Amino acid sequence: MAAILLAFTEVQGAQGVSELSRRLALPKSAVHRTLDALTSTGLVAQDPATGKYLLGPRALELGMTGFGAPDLRTLAEPVMRELMERTHETVTLSYRVQDERVYVSQVESKQPVRMTVTVGQRFPLYAGASGRAILAAMSAEDLERYLSSVELLPLTRATVYDRDQLLGVLEEVRQGGFAVSFGERDPWAAATAAAVTAGGRPIGAISVCGPLARFQGAVVSLCSEAVRDAARRISDLLSGGGTVPDPRRDAKPAAAPAPR
Repeated sequence: MAAILLAFTEVQGAQGVSELSRRLALPKSAVHRTLDALTSTGLVAQDPATGKYLLGPRALELGMTGFGAPDLRTLAEPVMRELMERTHETVTLSYRVQDERVYVSQVESKQPVRMTVTVGQRFPLYAGASGRAILAAMSAEDLERYLSSVELLPLTRATVYDRDQLLGVLEEVRQGGFAVSFGERDPWAAATAAAVTAGGRPIGAISVCGPLARFQGAVVSLCSEAVRDAARRISDLLSGGGTVPDPRRDAKPAAAPAPR
């Protein structure tokens, strides 16, 4: 069981039963049974669209607890629910893990057509509102290290992946206090996000996201102002909640019962 959990920390993205079986030299039946058990505890989650598996919210919670951090999801949940009621769109919470971010929670919109995310899924920081909000809140040294070590590749036709253009967008994010994204990670989706900080560094981001067609004009202005206020509230809660993990450390989110 521990070997399967640790396998998720070694490869980016979701993994299937066959892939894990080959990598770990284990029978498919054994891998499948173990994944079923891990899914029932929340340590592993299954992507309903692909049938593949990835680290679940309980694994991320263990990782944060292992660092001596408060449970970010617990602190943020009331604020996220208020934000959803204010904007009527899905609200997500991302946690920074090294040079990526991971969805750790969401409060879904009540609208018939809405955006949902897969908790536990990782994404690069340069693409999309949540990641860029985190990048914009980094120190100049951390940002330069990030840009020097990560290959910027387009995820959609709208992705900002030119270094100079990205730096210009990040400056706009700093000035406004929020980031926006229109079809940069998913062609049909849009979002606005703001960084959640603790100890002067970004540890994650909160976002409001929904269908691209609905994110225009006054809606973007409302959601951007609301998400900026929500991020500030969560950051204030964290400042009184004890120590937080340093995302710059080499450690990955814990995937073993005893340690993003």
